[in-house]
Amino acid sequence: MTDKNFIIKFGSLIKEETLEVIDSKILPHTIVLEATNPFPGYYEYYEGIQKDVTPHYIYLVTDKKYDLEQFTRTTQKIMADTNKKYHAAQGTITIFNNVYHVIRIRRLTKYDQIQDLQSCYLEEGISLKSNASIPHNSKAMIQLDKFFALEEIGDGFYLDTVEANHGYFKIPKQLSWSEFEDLTKQVKYNMDLLHFDASIGFIYDHFKAVDIIRIYAENLNLDLLKKIRLKFVERIK
Repeated sequence: MTDKNFIIKFGSLIKEETLEVIDSKILPHTIVLEATNPFPGYYEYYEGIQKDVTPHYIYLVTDKKYDLEQFTRTTQKIMADTNKKYHAAQGTITIFNNVYHVIRIRRLTKYDQIQDLQSCYLEEGISLKSNASIPHNSKAMIQLDKFFALEEIGDGFYLDTVEANHGYFKIPKQLSWSEFEDLTKQVKYNMDLLHFDASIGFIYDHFKAVDIIRIYAENLNLDLLKKIRLKFVERIK
């Protein structure tokens, strides 16, 4: 990777996953969720492969949406004070038409860290929601607003330099979630022996919102991303 190809973009991703409620090792009267099986479109073909990887994606439910600067500065300070290198992003989750504001956390090494991290955010002025009841194993629509650290490997094709096995490509138009779901099913049906998980989103590029698809699969490279993109673009009306 060269500095020329390494770029930082801000944008958003939308995906659907099942979230489990965490009942222990959290602050009392708070809500914490976990995606115990992230990237279901890929791992559904490899049963059990994720069982020993814990914690997974953790979602701290906050009382409201906080502005990006406050969230970013608070997260920076917590990481500096605790010498932790976790990853955090803001977003929303929608469960049964109820919308919750969340902080998505990656790369905690044990569940015991969740309560301490909650306390750190509280001490820095980010409050946690306490007056909602979310069912166990709830299917959720997740939207994350985040920075992407990308290596451009082709015109409109990227690999994530932070998150392994993540690739992205540009698409010609914005898709609704239902359109994207249907397209993904069609693409997978026509790609024998190639399993992947996909989500939609956008990045800001040259003052425009550019639509993208995120692909998760092992051993991603430009050739595979080109093959997947071709199948999507052929079907986008």
